[in-house]
Amino acid sequence: MRFATFSHDDGPPRLGLILANERLLDLSADAGGDPAFASMLSLISAGSAGIARAEKASSRPDAATILGRSEVRLLAPIPRPPKNVFCVGLNYPSHVEANARALGIRPEVGDVPLFFSKPTTSVVGTDTPIRLDERITDKLDYEVELGIVIGKGGTWIDEDDALDHVFGYTLVNDVSARDVQWRTSQMFIGKGLDTYCPMGPWILTRAGSRDWSEFELRCRVNGEERQRDSTANLIFSVPRIIAELSKGLTLEPGDIISTGSPGGCGYQMIPPQFLKPGDFVECSAEGLGRLVNEVAATGQPMRAGGRMEEKR
Repeated sequence: MRFATFSHDDGPPRLGLILANERLLDLSADAGGDPAFASMLSLISAGSAGIARAEKASSRPDAATILGRSEVRLLAPIPRPPKNVFCVGLNYPSHVEANARALGIRPEVGDVPLFFSKPTTSVVGTDTPIRLDERITDKLDYEVELGIVIGKGGTWIDEDDALDHVFGYTLVNDVSARDVQWRTSQMFIGKGLDTYCPMGPWILTRAGSRDWSEFELRCRVNGEERQRDSTANLIFSVPRIIAELSKGLTLEPGDIISTGSPGGCGYQMIPPQFLKPGDFVECSAEGLGRLVNEVAATGQPMRAGGRMEEKR
């Protein structure tokens, strides 16, 4: 099942279930006040019982609560995560190798995942601009990644039990200001500025969907493919990531973990190709949809209605 957070007629965020042909069932309106459908975080906290009630609602939807894709604005699935988005660096062989070539270093992988985080203020949804502030950077870059959404919280989670703690999967674009990122050994600022964590367009629930290792991630810039790799090639698997991150750190329902990007980033190209205003970045994977964001100079207004036409 695919769940989204959306707004309709510029109203407040609502919970929706993606139906066939990308129609959307407004669960917040259809459910008659069911607290599980108040928000995505409410649904996640309701666990399997909440998903079961959503499935039941989808089998007998009220026609008045079904909306077309053009009628809604999809927001980030969790517009304000409960805490920083956790991220993993250097987690594909293709990225490790391309990074080493670009920086003139030896390709090395540690014994444990490289973790960092992005603040909640960096999270935006599809069709929302990525802001390029030229006072800060002229080396803005993209990174398509598989995002994990935690369902059941816990700490010291055993690797064999880790998938039981996953609510679902989404797309994340780990936008990075490379010049800021490389100023120090800490990546937080270079990867944590406003709009630097596009996410969505929806969450695909783990139950009944494909395995975490079966997604083919793709990233295009202005229609040109820059990245393509399978999540089967993750160096540290999804269960291993959850197990390592939860050692002494409590994961909570709604927490998000971005699992790393394959090779093909702008700084790894010859010559390097960084993002500029007017560029369109499209991250995609079958089942997870298309996450599309235009790059806009700071101060550049959004297009009318908060939606952007796709650039082919």
